[in-house]
Amino acid sequence: MKAQEKCRDYQVVLLEQGLELDSLSVIEESIRIVGDGLDSLSWSFDLNTNQIQIIFPDDFESSSIRICFRTFPFRWDQAVARRSLRVDYDSAARFYDNRVVDSEIFDFREELFPTTNLYKSGSLTRGISVGNTQNVFVNSALNLQLEGEIAENLRIRASITDQNVPFQPEGNTQQLQDFDNVLIELYNENFNLSAGDVVLQQRESEFLRYYKNVQGLRFTSEYQANGWKASTQAFASVAKGKFASINVPPLEGVFGPYRLTGPNNERFIIVMANSERVFLDGKLLQRGFNADYVIDYNQAEITFTPSVLITQFSRIRVDFEYAERNFSRSIIGANHLQSKGNVDLYFNYYQERDNRNRPLFTEFSQEELSLLSSVGDQVQNAVIPRIDSVAYDPSKILYERITELDGAGVPFTYYRYSTDPAVAHFELGFSLVGNGNGDYRRVNQLANGTVFEYVPRVNGQPQGDYSILTQLPAPDSRRMLTAGTRIKLGEKEKIYSELAWSSRDRNLFSEIDDENNQGLGWKVGLSSEGRKLNFLSEYTLRSGAEFEYNSTNFNFIDRFRYIEFDRDWGIDPTVVNATAAAERLFRADVSLEKDGFNRFDYQLYLRNRAEMLSGQQHKANWNTEIGNRIRLRNEFFLLKSDQDSIRSDWQRYLGEITYKSKALVPGYRYSLDRNAVIAVESDSVLGTAMNFQEHLIFLQNQDSLKTKFRLDAAWREDKAPFEGELETDTRAFTANARFQKQWQNHSLQSTFTYRTIEYIRRDLPEELTVMGKVDYLGAIAKNLIRSELSYALGNGRELQREYIFIPAPNGDGTHTWRDDNGDGIQQLNEFYLAINPEEKLYVKIFVPTDTYVQAYTTLLNYRLQAKFPASWQEEGGLKAWLAKFSNTSSLSVEKKVSSNNFLDRINPFIGSVNREDILSLRQVLRSSFFFNRASAKYGLDLSYFDSQIKQLLAGGFEDQIQKDWRINSRVNFGGLLTLRWVGSIGEKAASSDFLDNRNFIIKQLNTGPELAWQPSPSFRATATYSYTQKQNTSNLELDERAMLHQTGMDFRLAKAIKTTLTANLKWIEIDYNGVVNSPVGYEMLQALTPGTNITWSLNWLQKIGEGLQMNLVYEGRNSQGLDRVVHVGRMQVSALF
Repeated sequence: MKAQEKCRDYQVVLLEQGLELDSLSVIEESIRIVGDGLDSLSWSFDLNTNQIQIIFPDDFESSSIRICFRTFPFRWDQAVARRSLRVDYDSAARFYDNRVVDSEIFDFREELFPTTNLYKSGSLTRGISVGNTQNVFVNSALNLQLEGEIAENLRIRASITDQNVPFQPEGNTQQLQDFDNVLIELYNENFNLSAGDVVLQQRESEFLRYYKNVQGLRFTSEYQANGWKASTQAFASVAKGKFASINVPPLEGVFGPYRLTGPNNERFIIVMANSERVFLDGKLLQRGFNADYVIDYNQAEITFTPSVLITQFSRIRVDFEYAERNFSRSIIGANHLQSKGNVDLYFNYYQERDNRNRPLFTEFSQEELSLLSSVGDQVQNAVIPRIDSVAYDPSKILYERITELDGAGVPFTYYRYSTDPAVAHFELGFSLVGNGNGDYRRVNQLANGTVFEYVPRVNGQPQGDYSILTQLPAPDSRRMLTAGTRIKLGEKEKIYSELAWSSRDRNLFSEIDDENNQGLGWKVGLSSEGRKLNFLSEYTLRSGAEFEYNSTNFNFIDRFRYIEFDRDWGIDPTVVNATAAAERLFRADVSLEKDGFNRFDYQLYLRNRAEMLSGQQHKANWNTEIGNRIRLRNEFFLLKSDQDSIRSDWQRYLGEITYKSKALVPGYRYSLDRNAVIAVESDSVLGTAMNFQEHLIFLQNQDSLKTKFRLDAAWREDKAPFEGELETDTRAFTANARFQKQWQNHSLQSTFTYRTIEYIRRDLPEELTVMGKVDYLGAIAKNLIRSELSYALGNGRELQREYIFIPAPNGDGTHTWRDDNGDGIQQLNEFYLAINPEEKLYVKIFVPTDTYVQAYTTLLNYRLQAKFPASWQEEGGLKAWLAKFSNTSSLSVEKKVSSNNFLDRINPFIGSVNREDILSLRQVLRSSFFFNRASAKYGLDLSYFDSQIKQLLAGGFEDQIQKDWRINSRVNFGGLLTLRWVGSIGEKAASSDFLDNRNFIIKQLNTGPELAWQPSPSFRATATYSYTQKQNTSNLELDERAMLHQTGMDFRLAKAIKTTLTANLKWIEIDYNGVVNSPVGYEMLQALTPGTNITWSLNWLQKIGEGLQMNLVYEGRNSQGLDRVVHVGRMQVSALF
């Protein structure tokens, strides 16, 4: 009986590292990689581990490929028997006594709905919060993981997560943790039904490309009918985002952050998590802090790691999906593949369409709909003023309408910020249009947004950079239908063809320009692979030819060509996308291959794009090995093209020679890139995409050694057009060093880059770039001292940010607003970090600006754990006493400075740096010394905490410093009483350039005992007292002081695992001589009032049944001067799966 073939999609990243194909042993001869041109990929398969490893070329773009194979009905590396012995049988039992028999392990899991064939974990939580000083809030959370068999030959796999987190995960690792994700799969060997958050990706197609994160249904089935093997897929979904592909302008030596913008110049966007693909100089990069780049999806910012050098000549291109939800957008489609013998047939249909009758955040007026219907595909002309007449609301930024006469006596209208309820009735929307293109400018940042002011025109010309005009969003649609075939003409040759139809309507509100919506594409090709040659018996021949035609209005769904296709033809891809033209493309290629080190490839391209472009490309690669030591690598590229009244000539060459000795591999590489855009009539140079030559020498060791290193140095000279001629513009020197070693309990990795660039024709200073990274993990003295170090430095930039405060939708905020001046208007200096639970009603949101400041970045993370040998405790004397000591310390520094001093740039500590030169700082130091930490009788610990934070904001800087020494001693008397004495001394400081009342230095002292009585494991009572003294030393004339006396009682009652009851009562007496309604008063009083304050809380945790528990919380507060007692109640019920 022949095994059924399985076909699955695998991630390219995992295949490069080595990936297990199936849980059953795979028949190696049956493995085939599906896709045009993928048969030539080099791969290896290990039958023992069932893993395949594939070597991909540098310019390989697809994130996944499809692999088909057949399997044995068992695993070769696992035992298979028709009858099993008794589980406790031991054939050697008679040769020894006291046999040890494994006992059965009982696994008890508490769950609400127990099942036998399903493995599930997680919980469902629902809660409500009420209070006499807050609204009613309802919150929920769900986390469910499910996998197992629900019926014969039917399995389920589900992952449902809903954490009510309103932001994307961090993009600093290769694998992401989604906060809100739902995916349910029903499957067996013949079908798969997925529902929820699924990923849609094209299958077999020459023209159709898409990768979409959606919410919907996807059905896939594999079957056989009438001798045909078939696979059918259909999907229907709602889009989460919209595709974009943009170029990012680089800066010399700056690794970021770089802001991503929308294709229509949208300034602030949210990138969909895990949707991005970042290309540098045409090569796909890997995400991760220890890889090539990290990304902030919420801010749409990409930062490259120190292992990636960014120069002014770097080419950064990013494909991504971003959240664009002007209309409800649906995505539907289907595809079908079938094969029989030498014939493969397939078709695809894809549709992405906005629902023009369901705008999500905009209500169109009849006037706006008429405007959209009149502009046709020229949607950029649908521009209107964004002015909304509203009732006065102190929580909004509102404007009044002003009418005046200009110099010619003509009346004109503008708007001015106002807090007057009688006239402030207009809410405006502003768009950044560039300096000199708008009538408004930013002037102030408030707690709830930004204030703009009108700038008078000069000679009729605008003087601002913001406008109240905005472009109306237009619904659009994209469709594509493809059908194709592949026919094997024999063992070596095959012919293939595909016909595609596309439709693109840029404005569904208008029928104007609909005649250019549809287009056709056609491709036909012939390929031959694996043919032996009589005159070169060791080589195999691969050849092919292909012709492609695209009609004038043919459009792709997502980017179809490889990332630098248009650049290699000397044209701007944005111009190509904006200009419709018929296109013809012919390709012919031939390849001779002996092995990976001996091969020759040649490709010829002919391209004609109507009146826009006509040219030819030649590409050739020649790799050869001389003996067993010397390897030669050569890459050639030649372009000749005509573009209207200009022509483009381009020659590229890369030659490399290496010598492999037993330990070292020296080498030399020469790179040449000569591109010139020349005016036909004047024969003068108008521009260049790249024009340089580079010499590089390197020395590295063999990959098989435990210690790995590489040293290289490069000299590069770039030319640029000056007065119609190419002249030397810059000279650069770049040196790199990489080192990696593992030995015993130590691991060390490092990379270092040094680069200088000199400007020859431009009056600019020489620039220096120094960047590097060191990672160390090790243990000494038999693991008694363990440390971990990560250090990085480089050139970056710091973004000026603004922040606003918005109400928390479910009451789970972080800040509170206190109207200190009583004017009813929310101001930045009136928001505080909430201490009382009922006041957590606002969240602090950072809003990015477009202003960056160049900065030198240093990162340092260090952790240390140290202790004496535990065996010393048995030896007595001094050693036993020393064995009671241990230490845990950590230091984290992220510093960005503007100082040009080299030592300031590489030194992670701030002691030698002027405070004015620090643009951004996050430094946290924690260190704890323990004495007798493991003893239940007595112990002592001393800890130090130092936190310094400095932020660059649009209005200036904001500093926060906190330093504390804390000592904690404990003694247990007879097992019933425990006495603890806690003391701390420290200071908390804050300073701000733009918030005058946020400048203070508060020194504080705290001490007090704690006595706990625990007569049984189920009951514990604790009495506490603490004395706190605070003084604001920033203004000695005011002599602001506070003294706090706090007495408290805590009770805890726990009955088995069913009931836990906790009660707390605190009495706080405060003597304060300063201003209560101020930031200093809020900090010194800890959100309480002078005089008597009483707080209490009750927490009841009750197990209702198997897998069901309830948590009831009641909190109260009564402070002197309040008009009423504060009551807050919360109830939460959780079901365990």
